[in-house]
Amino acid sequence: MGSRHPWHDFLLRVLWHGGSTFDAWLNISSAKMASRLLTMPQSTTQMGLPSAIVYQLFQGGMGAWVQHVIGILFLKYRLHHQSGASDRTRFTTTTQVESLHEVIGGHLGPRWRAVSFVLNIVCVFYVCSLQLVACSNIVYNLNRTLDKRTWTSVFTAVFSLTIFIPNAHNYRIWSFLGVITTTYVAGYLVVAGVKYTTPHSYEEYFTGLSGLTILGHVVVPVEIMDAMWKPQEFSMANAYSVIYILLVTMIPTISMNRRFGDILLKHPNALSLLPSSKFRDTAIILLLVHLFINFGMYSLAVYAMWEKLLRVHDSPSYGKKILSRVPVFLAFWLTALAFPFFGIISKILDATFIIWNFYVIPCAAYNLVFWSRTVQQQSKSLSTFGWVTDFSLNLGVILWVVIVECGLALWGDMVSLLSLKDDLRLFAKCYNC
Repeated sequence: MGSRHPWHDFLLRVLWHGGSTFDAWLNISSAKMASRLLTMPQSTTQMGLPSAIVYQLFQGGMGAWVQHVIGILFLKYRLHHQSGASDRTRFTTTTQVESLHEVIGGHLGPRWRAVSFVLNIVCVFYVCSLQLVACSNIVYNLNRTLDKRTWTSVFTAVFSLTIFIPNAHNYRIWSFLGVITTTYVAGYLVVAGVKYTTPHSYEEYFTGLSGLTILGHVVVPVEIMDAMWKPQEFSMANAYSVIYILLVTMIPTISMNRRFGDILLKHPNALSLLPSSKFRDTAIILLLVHLFINFGMYSLAVYAMWEKLLRVHDSPSYGKKILSRVPVFLAFWLTALAFPFFGIISKILDATFIIWNFYVIPCAAYNLVFWSRTVQQQSKSLSTFGWVTDFSLNLGVILWVVIVECGLALWGDMVSLLSLKDDLRLFAKCYNC
């Protein structure tokens, strides 16, 4: 009496309890793309096809290195700040979710933690709101009986279900579905896109460059590692994810670029250029599903930070956690309604908060943590060429992203934003209709 059937345990194990390296690959791959897949063709056209291809490869490699850096920092943090329980025991007996700012603060102190916290929560919060805005823009291509603001509210009601998801450890089936949707949409764009352009101005080139920064980072890297049974294998999962992401972005963007050329410059949503068909409608529906999946994963990170501020994160009461998440979710909704042009602002936020939070601070933290000879003797360098190479690569990443992606790309984004300032209105009923 009270015992569960074997099939029940089997389904939970297969569809719900995910902490393997494969689950990490699913989480990373499904979390990176969705609506960004539709903006890649425009960014590629802005940069020019050859330059964009080279930069995507470079960004993928640089991002893989930085994620490896974050992985090492997380493992060292957990070694010193977590109990000695086995990996599988830890992830099945606690609901504690770690975040990037806690890893940084654990190594470098409360000031670094505070700075990283502000950057981290702003990054993940705006990405969550962006998913709601993206839904209204995408579905508007399918059904125009409602304005975009109303569609935003409709999808907000649907997305409220994410409040009930415990953590990223219970996300296997959703991430698997996310990879399927990305693959289908990428394949559709390739087939539908079967004129080569060069950038028209420096502003346009660097605006396109900022649109490709998504290829290098993972918005919730520590949360994904925290849900793994073997977080030391995160770098391998991320490397395979980079290969997958490059395939599903480069091939479709090349195809769309060669078909539409400069027309893409005025269409950030690539689907809006393609004729209505059952295949396009299927792509739109699958993208909406994927945006729901992405929102759930990103919002979990914000919910965890908020729960810790309210001191209910470790509470055994699941009801308290759900109630604490409600005001955060309402804030997502309000932000999405107030800034329906969030896609334009997102590039500026990418060039500032994303760059500093996921590139500059982790690389600087790694150099500071491992600068001591004593620490070096107790650890292994990331590269096969020693600590000097590690420190030099991290310094190179910092200089590159600050000068090029946070400097020149931000300048290009601001020029683009100013050129559209007359069209930007808060709480617009149907922006860019």
